[in-house]
Amino acid sequence: MKLSFLPSFVLAATVLLAASLGAADGKSVMPSGDAKKLAARYALTKTRIENLLSARQHPAALPATVLPNPFYKPESVDNLLPPPDKFEKPVVPDAPDLSDIDILTKYGSTLKIGGYLTLSGAPHVAINSIICKVGDVITVGSKDRPVFLRIESITPQEFTLRLNDAMVAVQIRK
Repeated sequence: MKLSFLPSFVLAATVLLAASLGAADGKSVMPSGDAKKLAARYALTKTRIENLLSARQHPAALPATVLPNPFYKPESVDNLLPPPDKFEKPVVPDAPDLSDIDILTKYGSTLKIGGYLTLSGAPHVAINSIICKVGDVITVGSKDRPVFLRIESITPQEFTLRLNDAMVAVQIRK
């Protein structure tokens, strides 16, 4: 049996033993200047940790005076704000005497008509970038007062919108 690794093992063991004895003689592994820098950094880190945790470990008592309610707006703040009519624009509602035909004419002219197309044999029209068929409802107007218009019929030249009993034909431009 050959033991070829035995001399290299003995050599490595003696080098390790010599290194450990040299360190035990009092020689520092790190130069003294680096040790001072590390000690200073540790002290700064320890101070920082104490500053961050001191409020949690030793909480301060609230003041003896009565604290203001954060949900109550004092009257003095109202005097600092301008009157509401200076920055609010009044909403002008539609005239109360607008009939259904007037509303259809008003909103029918604002629609963006993309064109006429046939899908699965049924006529469709693109209104406001949405493909609609007969019976679909289009929502127009403001968000607080929407108006719902129903599509009654579609031909290649025009489509008919309905609001209650009133109907209006809108031309499809080519």
